Amino acid sequence: MSADLPRVVLVDAFGTVEDVVTGLRGMPAEVVEAKEIPAGPGIVALLVGPETGLTAAQVRALPDLRIVAATSTGYDHVPVEAVTAQGAWVTTNSGYCTEEVADHTLALILGLLRGVTFLDRSVRAGRWDVTEVAPRRIAGTTLGLVGLGRIGQAVADRAAALGIRVLAYDPSRDDEVLLRFGAVRCHDLAELLGAADVVSLHLPLTPQTDGRFDVRAFAAMRPGAFLVNVARGRLVDHAALADALRSGHLAGAALDVLPVEPPPSGDPLLDCPGLILNPHAAWYSAEALTRPYRQSGGYVADVLTGHEPAGAVARPLLGGTLSGGTR
Repeated sequence: MSADLPRVVLVDAFGTVEDVVTGLRGMPAEVVEAKEIPAGPGIVALLVGPETGLTAAQVRALPDLRIVAATSTGYDHVPVEAVTAQGAWVTTNSGYCTEEVADHTLALILGLLRGVTFLDRSVRAGRWDVTEVAPRRIAGTTLGLVGLGRIGQAVADRAAALGIRVLAYDPSRDDEVLLRFGAVRCHDLAELLGAADVVSLHLPLTPQTDGRFDVRAFAAMRPGAFLVNVARGRLVDHAALADALRSGHLAGAALDVLPVEPPPSGDPLLDCPGLILNPHAAWYSAEALTRPYRQSGGYVADVLTGHEPAGAVARPLLGGTLSGGTR
């Protein structure tokens, strides 16, 4: 392609150039893949996945940058102020994997309550004892959702269909939203933690939520309860969670996200009882594998034609955050 064309750089191992080109809707541009953040003139757009950390210095090394498109829902890996100061937009792909993450969350909840994974391990180890894990009845279980955004709402909808009582802690949601999804409001987090059989996290990672689920939070949870995290690994203090699992205070946990992915060999959680670990897979499906890259290509096309991109969370020069979320 001509060097005069604006360059769009995809830094996300899951995406393809073809999907980005499809999203561009015929907009002339050179789309290339890269394993690392590039530098220099001519680059108008970066498409970056959540596994790629983008620094302010890297942003400043891109004088023609006009948009950074996070290919995930969350954008804690993007230095928003640096991008907007550079005169560029920040976009995300909220909603592209809502159904997948909600389904995966419910699968983990049911797997914990019914002991499916642990009974499988038991049989493979030569045992045949239905009481080893003691599966629980699903109907009548109390689920506590911390965060009631798109994914939390979808989980609430699914859980209610199974006769699960749903509690929610999300001060940003009005009563009409909770009523629509059959959730009972908890006015503080401690109230929810003390009442739920399963606590499921659906929060973005912010300075306020980083490590929020710590020793005190686990102590406030009902003895024998479960924790599910499909949002961001750093929401949870993993040393504190390991202690809560080993002591038996928590009956189990299911984690799709970790602070370091993949986990190092010495991670204290790897040999904990009652733990289900997944490799950041809740978002994944054939449909979700193409949608964020096509959407991001569309956002680039919007910007290059002088329009506000539909997935915008921050505007050029303003640095104002418009919304948030998790992959």
